[in-house]
Amino acid sequence: MAVTFTLGYWMGSNSQKSALEPVNSLTSSDMEHAFGNVQPSAHESKVQEAPAQSLGGLVAGLEKKVAANPENIDQQILLAQTYNELDSRDKSLKLLRALNKQSPKNAQVKITFATILMKSEDKKELKEASQLFDEAIQLKPEAGSMARMYQGEIRVKLDNLPRQ
Repeated sequence: MAVTFTLGYWMGSNSQKSALEPVNSLTSSDMEHAFGNVQPSAHESKVQEAPAQSLGGLVAGLEKKVAANPENIDQQILLAQTYNELDSRDKSLKLLRALNKQSPKNAQVKITFATILMKSEDKKELKEASQLFDEAIQLKPEAGSMARMYQGEIRVKLDNLPRQ
């Protein structure tokens, strides 16, 4: 939920949903709207695809857009979120680690990275997520309420994990 909320938060007016309304699921129409993907041909639209196949095709298109325009951090963030939504968490984290290193002053990258890390049961990842939220607050104070709420969730999770 945190990742999809962040997607809605950052997509804002680009989404068909209200900027304040959380995105509860990542749909192909949200991605098409956000990136202006070409509408399918008449033949393609007749073919009914499973949602995962449809998103898989959109991922390939998004990967091409990212490769063609590597300076566009927003597209890379969406790609990382999409990887995570499609159960490719490792790909997502690898991309976000690289983005965070490349753009250490980008609050969007830090918040997205932290929201994905905070779903872990690994103490190291949870602590890293909390630290990323602290860094995001320094860069974007208006995200403080959201970041502090997530840090509270992380604290509860850390307190409930078995001690080693």
